[in-house]
Amino acid sequence: MKSFFSSLAYPFRGVGYFLARPVLWKYFAAAFAINVVLFVVLTILFLKYRVALVDGITPDRFWTWARVAIEWIFTGVIAILGLFLFTIVGNLLASPFLDAMTERILADLGETLPPSRGPLRAFLRALRNQSLKLLFFGAVQVLLLLLWVLPGVGLLHPPLSALLTILFLGFEYVDYPLDARQLPVPRRFEWMVRHPGATLAYGLVLFPIFLIPFVGYACLPLAVAGASLLVHDIDSPKNSG
Repeated sequence: MKSFFSSLAYPFRGVGYFLARPVLWKYFAAAFAINVVLFVVLTILFLKYRVALVDGITPDRFWTWARVAIEWIFTGVIAILGLFLFTIVGNLLASPFLDAMTERILADLGETLPPSRGPLRAFLRALRNQSLKLLFFGAVQVLLLLLWVLPGVGLLHPPLSALLTILFLGFEYVDYPLDARQLPVPRRFEWMVRHPGATLAYGLVLFPIFLIPFVGYACLPLAVAGASLLVHDIDSPKNSG
């Protein structure tokens, strides 16, 4: 069984594995091209309708300086929401390519996988899985907010929330190889429960990287490659027991 500390190396092992195999680069190129188009479309829509939206929420009687301030605040808020939307939608659109890449990696590592489900089923599967995981993650985060109701306990919320986010991030990527084996969702959660140290360690390394806009997305296939190596090594017969 992989320990917490040995699992910390797998994001970097994923970088080496991916870069050393040009056959995998086409999956990244396809996912990246789709997301460039998506980013350009969202940017054009934002620039086209930004002024109209600001005018719509700002009364004419406001002072000029207030309107300018609201415009900049609104621009910042919309930019953040747009970046979040870009990340979520971009990951969904990239999922068929990342799924195909994961299957290729696991097959090269010697695993026998079920027949591929095809791009459309992979996209629908990703849409369902991402929705379920986000709902679960959001529900737990809301429950953690209740800690502020208890005197003296609210200070536990920030570290617990960060810990949950890191664990969720780790599971987000180890889920790719587990799903490539076509394991049902309960068994994938069971895997995380059986290997919390590995999941937490993997998410811990990725967490500061994915806080940087666009850098995290560029590292997406590298993170998937590392997670595939980690899950394969944990579940290989020589490491079981």
